[in-house]
This record gives sequence, C-alpha cells and structure tokens, in this order.
Amino acid sequence: MILITGGAGFIGSALVWGFNQGGHRDIVVLDRLGLGDKWKNLSKRQISYAVPKDQFHSWLEVDQHPPIQAVFHLGACSSTTERDADYLMDNNVLFTKRLWDYCTTQRIPFFYASSAATYGAEEECFLDDHSRIEGLRAINKYGWSKQLFDAWAIRQQKTPPHWYGFKFFNVYGPQEYHKGPQASVVHHAFPQVRDTGRLRLFKSYRPDIEHGHQRRDFVYVKDVVNVLLHFYQHHKQIPSGVYNLGSGEARSFADLGRAVFSALEKPAEFEWVEMPEGLKKQYQYFTQADLTKLRQTAGYKEPFHTLEAGIRDYVQNYLSRDDSYL
Repeated sequence: MILITGGAGFIGSALVWGFNQGGHRDIVVLDRLGLGDKWKNLSKRQISYAVPKDQFHSWLEVDQHPPIQAVFHLGACSSTTERDADYLMDNNVLFTKRLWDYCTTQRIPFFYASSAATYGAEEECFLDDHSRIEGLRAINKYGWSKQLFDAWAIRQQKTPPHWYGFKFFNVYGPQEYHKGPQASVVHHAFPQVRDTGRLRLFKSYRPDIEHGHQRRDFVYVKDVVNVLLHFYQHHKQIPSGVYNLGSGEARSFADLGRAVFSALEKPAEFEWVEMPEGLKKQYQYFTQADLTKLRQTAGYKEPFHTLEAGIRDYVQNYLSRDDSYL
C-alpha cells in the first residue's frame, strides 16, 4: 500500500494518476477534501480510500491496512503569501516531522515536498548540495518553513531507510484548478488569452530586466510525476537526500505567454501591470534548477517537456476540454 498525503491536491493527485498508469491501485490518500471541487482530482482515479488529515493517527492505530510500502508527503500549505507562521510551522514542519518519525520507526521509505522557494533571493547558484542547505535564506514564510525541515532532515542520525526531499520549482499542469490565486501563470493566462486575446503580466522593477523578461524554471507536472516514480522504483539504489526538481531551463514569462497564445492559435498581445506592493519585496526574478544531482546521482535520464510542448498539451488536451482532469 502507498500513502500519499495531499493526494487530492495538485501534484499529489497527479502522482496517483501516475501510479494508476503503472497498475498501482492500493493507494490511500490523506487530505482535506472540504466543500470545494478538490474531490474531482480523484474522481477518475483508482484508490483504496481517502482519510481526512485529522483522523490520520487514529486510522494508523485502528485500521487493519496492508503494510505501507512508501509514504509520499505532498500535503502542505503552499501559499507563498501565507501570513500565519504558526500555521506554517504546524502544517509544514511539525506534521512532516511526525511522518518522518513514523517512517523511521516502521522502516518505510519517505518522499516529501520541499520547494525552490528555499533558495530565497538567490539568482546564481541553485545547487542542491547538502553543504549549502544550512546557509539558504528564504524571503517568504512558506519558503522558510520548507527550509527549516530540509535543514533539520540532513542533520538527523535516525532516519527512514530511504528518504528524499524534492525542491519543486514552478510546476504547472492539470489538477491545479482548485488552487485559486496560487495556481500557475499558465492556468491564469488561459482564460485571458481565450476570452480577450490579451495577457496581463507583472512589470519588472529592475532596470536590468525588461517587462516580461523575468525568468523562472517552469516544469510540467507530468515530468514531476515521472521523476517521483523513478525515485520510488529505484530508491534502493539512490542515495537519500534533497534533490532539485525542475526542468533545468529558465524561461521568461513572455515566453510562457507566447506559448499560450500559440497553443490557442492567437497572436501575442501583452499588457504590463503593477505588482502588488507586498509581492515586490519577495519576488524572485530568476530561478533555474541545477539538475546535476538528479541526473548523475539519481540516474534520471529522461528528457523534460519544453515549455512550448508542456503548455500545448495542457492547453489543448485539458484546459480547452470539458473534462480537464487527468
């Protein structure tokens, strides 16, 4: 049995899809489904059942479930603008530690979500070497919460038999529809381009960077799933640790916009808009994952979607269809 926390969320439900594609059905999802449409991320999937987060510990004690083969901890508060640091500490750090301790005691492989937000204002060296992790300084509370756990994890002597933290860069793709303002720029760009033929993007506030030339490492969620499955399938051969998970290529927001226009067969037309004041102080103008460790140490050799290919698949095969789910 595989346990996936946040399994009804964006990356979590995409991972369920990936496991289903490979014939895995004995999956337990741990998540808060609430009153919204997040349940739709699982409506086409084959799972054993979903457990509400606040019932997790009682479920472990009472339910006569098969042995847990792996824990993928993908549930977290992922809002970069979250203001409640106590909530982030409880949800992103302390709950992760409890799962770590459980996997350590039960000798279960543990895979968890970190974030590229841990790199803070870094614009030159996005290297996932453990010697650098302690010195990283996030620029928002979310990134700080992820950084705290990464730094804690690499100091531990008692660990799960195999453990991996994934510094996700800018992930986009199907299953993110419930995320609201935290959904990817691609998701927000699609209705603008479709309905108005124009795309609004933030201005640049640096004289050395033109509007729309802010660059990020955008990675398609299907590639993220393939990497996670690679680690699951080969974890006995891959050294434990923290790994970058991006495409390895920085592309501009203007490039992203042009890819959306192209996928909808429309000419590109941009409008540059002011950035909210609160975001200006914690805005990353450049990110690009160094994939040396992923390629050489973890042995992941598969190519990643180009930005254009990923957006074309997302727009034409999901966002443009009545059924937009994996």
